[in-house]
Amino acid sequence: MSQELIIGAVVVGVVVLFFFGKILLKRRPKETYFMCARCSAVSRHTERTIEAWRNNKTKFFCQSCHAKWLQSRPPQERERFTSSDGSRSGCLGVVVLFALAPLAGFLLVQAYV
Repeated sequence: MSQELIIGAVVVGVVVLFFFGKILLKRRPKETYFMCARCSAVSRHTERTIEAWRNNKTKFFCQSCHAKWLQSRPPQERERFTSSDGSRSGCLGVVVLFALAPLAGFLLVQAYV
């Protein structure tokens, strides 16, 4: 194997491992439970509260208090928080990345051969 091929393979491998790490190894709070900031009920963390924790929030609310808060919002603002149409999970970008990574590796190899 030539040195350029090895370097290209290492670069592609590092990029792929970086994206796998970002996708699969998301940070989680060490505590499984939290105390609701409104009603003081002890609740288990959900995806919503874990995402809030990742965004450095310090107050968490149980599902029922969160639902009450959503009901108190105006309809336009409520749609923003409950609608899943506007949220983008990034799946398409990841699929395109994994489809293009082998192609980029192939083109690197062909450029140096």
